[in-house]
Amino acid sequence: MKGQDMLTKRYGYRGRIGFIAPGSTIETIPVEFYKVAPQGVSIVFVSIGIKRLTKEDIEGSLKGIEQAAAELARTKSDVIILGGSPPVIAGGFGFDKKIIARIGNVTDIPATTSQTLAVEALTLLGVKNLVIASPFGDDQNVLLRKFMQDSGFLVHAIKGLNMERIEYGMLPRDASYRIALEACQGVGDYDGIYLPCAQMPTIEIIDLLEKELGKPVVTSVQAMIWGALRMMRLSDPISGYGQLFSILSG
Repeated sequence: MKGQDMLTKRYGYRGRIGFIAPGSTIETIPVEFYKVAPQGVSIVFVSIGIKRLTKEDIEGSLKGIEQAAAELARTKSDVIILGGSPPVIAGGFGFDKKIIARIGNVTDIPATTSQTLAVEALTLLGVKNLVIASPFGDDQNVLLRKFMQDSGFLVHAIKGLNMERIEYGMLPRDASYRIALEACQGVGDYDGIYLPCAQMPTIEIIDLLEKELGKPVVTSVQAMIWGALRMMRLSDPISGYGQLFSILSG
């Protein structure tokens, strides 16, 4: 029987994504991941424990990257992804490559960051003129704007909810939709929208935003799933979660 045969397979029998969660709490990401991920693909979490988005807390937590990567290697993850914008933008343009190299020092499992994948996703979608809507305060948004501009985008507007990190997972599911519309209001020359932070619920509003605004939308959790599937050479058709999933080959 087909159902009984499935019981002989482990979770993640087609692919296991090792995810280094930046925050000390993990709430939204697993819910949204399993709405989208194909059957047989699972996610394994380890946290580096950022509690507040202060320079000291972020830098202190980044010291745990190697230990986190080694732990994920023990789970036989197929790819390793550091999540979050704050750990990457803290070091400026190119810092993601340094983090990836650090992971490479402890394991040969292919690795990247969700910030790297978001840049790749926006680039492949042909986005050059960007609007950003985030849950962050001004300090993080300043760093994010610079990182994205240094990555080759023109950031025409950026708007944040100015919330504490612990509050992101408590947002209603339409909060990202509303802040994205506000960010785009009055901006004429843009061709894509970016919603960073996988703790902010976004997955259910991507298709709605794209239809309403007529522009591609990239979010952190969406780009992470997309990038991981590409790295594992899985190209299952995925619809209803943005134009990005039409690009799953190569």
